[in-house]
Amino acid sequence: MNTGNFIRIEAIMAGMWFITIYFRTAIYFYASVIGLTQIFNLKDHRSIIMPLGIIMIVFSLIIHPNVLHSSQYNREAWLPYGSMYGLLLPLILLGAQAIRKKIKINEKAR
Repeated sequence: MNTGNFIRIEAIMAGMWFITIYFRTAIYFYASVIGLTQIFNLKDHRSIIMPLGIIMIVFSLIIHPNVLHSSQYNREAWLPYGSMYGLLLPLILLGAQAIRKKIKINEKAR
């Protein structure tokens, strides 16, 4: 195996990774801007882009000040945090929906 091919493939993979991170961040940012515009009943979303971008940059520096803190957070806190929003909250919502459906069926039977 030639080392040049390996380095070339690794560079392509790194480029694809950066591109996907960029587009994912852009889509999340756009969804946040549109969502906040609708929540606050603003007529134009352009007035909220710059303040939200500055807030996003400041929060990114406060929440994870360096790579060591980020990796420690991923090891220790990510599993409970991700489990709560990815497993526990959807289960609670499904349970609430089942209870509401059961109550609605019981009201129709009366």
